[in-house]
Amino acid sequence: MRKIFLALTVMLVSITNSFAQVKEGKLIFERKVNMHKMITDPEMRARIPEFRTDKFELLFNEQASMFKTIPEEEAPDPFANSGGGGGGGARFAFRMPETATYTDIPNQMQYEARSLFEKDFLIVDSLKPNNWKLSEETKTIAKFVCKKATTMIVPQQMNMRFGGGRNRNNQDTTTPVKPKEIELVVWYTESIAVSVGPDAYAGLPGAILEVDSDNGGNIITATEFTAKYAAKELKQPTKGDKMNRAQFAESMKKIMEDMQRGGGMGGMRVRFNQ
Repeated sequence: MRKIFLALTVMLVSITNSFAQVKEGKLIFERKVNMHKMITDPEMRARIPEFRTDKFELLFNEQASMFKTIPEEEAPDPFANSGGGGGGGARFAFRMPETATYTDIPNQMQYEARSLFEKDFLIVDSLKPNNWKLSEETKTIAKFVCKKATTMIVPQQMNMRFGGGRNRNNQDTTTPVKPKEIELVVWYTESIAVSVGPDAYAGLPGAILEVDSDNGGNIITATEFTAKYAAKELKQPTKGDKMNRAQFAESMKKIMEDMQRGGGMGGMRVRFNQ
């Protein structure tokens, strides 16, 4: 009986250790964005769903990771009912752009492929380290026990503004607002012993499984894990106009300004802050 007990103990310890040493696999993430925070016009806000949900996958091993959009056959259109009862209101097609972000882990470099406005971009830049504050607070995500970490960041923002340059209180809505530092809250698991995460989030002693970058307004959470993934998909993208993050933000700003001047956005204003 004692031998059986010892054998079972050894087996359980072996299983636990092997699980704790996960170093490759695939994580599925779900991102939930509060659209009402992005749109300032109260009438437009009242006509669209408050939240939009998108799915992503993160393939990873000890050398590299690839975080990319899971395409939808029919992407939900939050503006579908903006006309209200077929009463002649504007209807906007709305699809989140597909992205693929490859991270060279040993060299801490990222290669992000984006297709926007019928143009391909390749954003190449180094990973910026964050000053993480670690906590012993825990919660379970996708069956992994995770720990909390926080840091302060200046977020990249895309704010949509509909209508003219002033709101109902006659306040100018076109003047750029200096972005403020916000608290970034993440949850990471040491059971996946690779410093990876969604988008550009990494730098912790384990995989990041949840990111809250807007106090509940923009949350991306892992929903499942599998040890199997298509290794051929874990490759560095090379297609697109090559630039760093600052150059990409400037290019987007110019495209938006050109579209607004040409009336191509129907009075919609989009602001990119880096």
